[in-house]
Amino acid sequence: MPPYVPRKRVRTPSPDTSNGQPANKLNKGKDKGKSTPVVSARTRKATLFEDLDSGSNRGSAEKTKSVIRQMHNDDDESDDSSLSSLSDADFEDVPAAKRQKVNPDSAESEDEDIEFEDVPSHEPEQPEPEIEGDIELTLHRISHVPLVSELGKKGPSKREKAIRISTHCMHVQLLLWHNAIRNSWLCDQETQAIMISYLPPRLWDEVDRWRRNSGLDIPEDVPKKPTKGKKIAKGKGKQHTSGSTRDWGGAADRLEKGVPDMSHGDPILRLLKCLVSWWRQRFQITTPGLRKWGYMSARRLGKLRSSFETEEHDPARFGERIRNLEEFRQCAQECSGSRDVGSQLFTALLRGLGLEARMVANLQPLGFGWSRIEEAGDENDVQGPQADIDTSSKSTSKKSTGKKKASIKPATRRVKKTDKNALKMELDDSDEYAEPVTDETNDDASVVDVTANRPKRAGSKTYDKDLEFPHYWTEVMSPVTKTFLPVDPIVKSVVAHSRDLVESLEPRGGKAEKAKQVMAYCIGFSQDGTAKDVTVRYLKKNLFPGKTKGFRMLEEKIPVYNKHGKVKRYDQFDWFRSVMRGYIRGDRKHPITEVDEEEDSTDLKPAKPEKKEVKEGEETLQYYKTSKEYVLQRHLKREEALLPDAAPVKAFRIKAKASQIEEEDVYLRKDVVAVKSAETWHKQGRAPMDGVQPLKHAPYRAATTNRRREIAEAEAATGQKVMQPLYSFEQTDWIIPPPIQDGIIPKNEYGNIDMFAEHMCPEGAIHVPYRGVVRVCKRLEVDYAEAVVGFEFGHRMAVPVIQGVVIAEENYERVIEELEKDEAERARKENEKRRKEVMAMWRKFLMGLRIADRFKEDYGHLDDTVEVFGHEPGIDNDFQDMRERDEDMAGGFLPEGFEVEEAAEVKGNPRQTSGFFPAANEDDDDSNDGHNPFEVDYGKEREIDNHPAEPSPEPEIPAKAAPKKAAPKPKAKAKQTPRRRTRRRQAISSEDSDDEDFVDSGSD
Repeated sequence: MPPYVPRKRVRTPSPDTSNGQPANKLNKGKDKGKSTPVVSARTRKATLFEDLDSGSNRGSAEKTKSVIRQMHNDDDESDDSSLSSLSDADFEDVPAAKRQKVNPDSAESEDEDIEFEDVPSHEPEQPEPEIEGDIELTLHRISHVPLVSELGKKGPSKREKAIRISTHCMHVQLLLWHNAIRNSWLCDQETQAIMISYLPPRLWDEVDRWRRNSGLDIPEDVPKKPTKGKKIAKGKGKQHTSGSTRDWGGAADRLEKGVPDMSHGDPILRLLKCLVSWWRQRFQITTPGLRKWGYMSARRLGKLRSSFETEEHDPARFGERIRNLEEFRQCAQECSGSRDVGSQLFTALLRGLGLEARMVANLQPLGFGWSRIEEAGDENDVQGPQADIDTSSKSTSKKSTGKKKASIKPATRRVKKTDKNALKMELDDSDEYAEPVTDETNDDASVVDVTANRPKRAGSKTYDKDLEFPHYWTEVMSPVTKTFLPVDPIVKSVVAHSRDLVESLEPRGGKAEKAKQVMAYCIGFSQDGTAKDVTVRYLKKNLFPGKTKGFRMLEEKIPVYNKHGKVKRYDQFDWFRSVMRGYIRGDRKHPITEVDEEEDSTDLKPAKPEKKEVKEGEETLQYYKTSKEYVLQRHLKREEALLPDAAPVKAFRIKAKASQIEEEDVYLRKDVVAVKSAETWHKQGRAPMDGVQPLKHAPYRAATTNRRREIAEAEAATGQKVMQPLYSFEQTDWIIPPPIQDGIIPKNEYGNIDMFAEHMCPEGAIHVPYRGVVRVCKRLEVDYAEAVVGFEFGHRMAVPVIQGVVIAEENYERVIEELEKDEAERARKENEKRRKEVMAMWRKFLMGLRIADRFKEDYGHLDDTVEVFGHEPGIDNDFQDMRERDEDMAGGFLPEGFEVEEAAEVKGNPRQTSGFFPAANEDDDDSNDGHNPFEVDYGKEREIDNHPAEPSPEPEIPAKAAPKKAAPKPKAKAKQTPRRRTRRRQAISSEDSDDEDFVDSGSD
């Protein structure tokens, strides 16, 4: 490879030729006699590893100082070698030399001609340090590891979308099951009894009043007790009169009994308001409830999961955790928990009072979208509620300590802390909708008035302070009106008896979006265990999907294919409706009631959006684009055109550039007709009439490669864009081919006939759409043409779909008769083939049974005491001993605590073996009594052992000695590294004799 030549080089003179040295080709034509200035050699760019190594070396500052000092010394000694003495005039532009392939011989000869100068380096050379010892590498984990890949402009992939949709669907089903279990706990009689036991006497009076006014309890005629004298109220102000202020007598009371009293509205409203006010003061929020966090990174999710499984449960970090019904009853006894539990216990209270109440759950599942709201916030934001609790508790404690010295007014407690005066509600008969509690803004003051022995709560409402909308509330059915009233006792403390109050439960606004509160699935769980989708009731103006769009799985079109693989129709599939089939009513055990039918037809029926009336002259482009009456020519589709006699009905004015107004004609939508190309009409059995001008010309749509090539050639020939004529239905007519003559079927250029419609079959011919008919026609020598009924497009190709043939009518019966014979023969061959396969399978099965039966007859009487294949039953004892020794050897690996012992040197050449099994010692041979566990026993050894002392009377001389088998060669000893430490056991040289004995016994 030729040397690298820089873009600029120093003007160096040619070397002196008087000494007989050849001049350099590169310095040819330069001035002579000048001294060659010293130029620093071009250094290569330092790599990243060298920069890291140099940065880690010590003494870099001293090294730099020494280099600068050396450079100054060189400047003082010789001015010729100074780099600063070089100017721009001393450099010349040299074009970059092209790389050429050079033979290695020529390259060596040129290198010999070029003289190289040794340029001293200013930096002192230091030997590279050798790396000794172990290398320590520190790997840092990336702080942010996203769960999915970083999304670019292309957005999420198809697989990532499917993962999020599956996650969303699974989370929704898990939340449904969780709420179904919680709803079953609300039906627990013990839990309901605990809730009812907390009701004060005043609320029991309200319950009795509600039952009387609703007509559920018929009052009995009880003689009135004589009233005592009026008590004089102390203090200033008006006196409170306990008697009634009506000006009619007792004879004017209601005579009809058992009829609801609707004079002040629904009687249940007063009861619900009293219960909501009391429960909000009674219940204490001590833990956070359910919330939507969003998708987290894999590292953060794994850390959170490990903390949840290993660490002690922290409600402020992991949320509330109620494992079973006993813990739920404990929450009911303490009247504490999350705000979700508070709403659920309120539902249990209403059920205990005999009201039909639903537990409504606004599910907050992980979404399937890719917006910002679906991603989890920062990790520090999760600890926000806990921090708020700490700060608020500190602030309240400081405020309380500061106010103790300021003013303590015992006179502010105007009510004694007794059970009778536990709840003071200033309600009279005339004020039916008045709030039964005093100022709701001052919760701490109301706690003192309601509960007798309950300490003052500090910072109890700081949990879930950012969640302004509830996740759980109650729907109570009024026994009078048979309608459901939503009630939220904790968050908003509202009884939604109007449409505005009902819509106030729908999360909306910036705070709800920041807290990731959405409305997607609102499910009402009834007392009988069923559930119902009540989302439409809480949407604004009952418009569906409304706010649920993007957070709820809506209906989607599912294509239904026919047997040919084409789309036959589209069906609407609602995934959530299919999930709710296991919860809704409609079976024999839980039939649909009249209340459900009335509710589905009124409150739960989605409303249609109202059409906005546009005044004359205020139309917009969007209005004309969606209008069903008018249309602009710019909004016409490719397959749409105006009729030739269409006339504009008005003009649409639009502002253009430079404050100019342009007018565009507006046509009626009924003047727009559908147009198609001649090829498309031909596939429907129609063709344009002769002499008809197309209504529209549009660019070609090339579906195949051949058509695209044809269009490109036509555009190259004409220089213009090729346009395709489009015709309307009125400009086409049915394709009726001429009748056949002499039984000859007309064919196109491809040798077949188009049969896109039934009427395209020529007169005197018939279509036979059966398989195998082509073979029959060829055998009978009948003229035919294959029928093309359509095309299949794929891979930029159009493949014709052929179905049967078209033949003359006089040949139909003969062809069909022969075709039936072929079909019968084909069926017979298939049955014969199937029969052979079955018989072969049965033969294989029977042969297996015969073999098993024969083995049982021959060897079924044998047991473990019989010697099989020359092995005694007790021969495995040696193998067991060997196995125990292998366990002691730890399978060839060094066990813990093993100390290496150097083997003693053996004189001579001891035989060593390498492998999995260790070599045996003499002691082992003695202990085994001469039995080798790997020696094959042929029965000769037992005979010798039985007669050990009988010497042979005369040594027999064999006629011919048996050939002695060669002993197996030992395996080559593997080379071992000096660092590897192995254990070997010494082998005794007497093993060679043992091997010879083994060979002799085998030859015998």
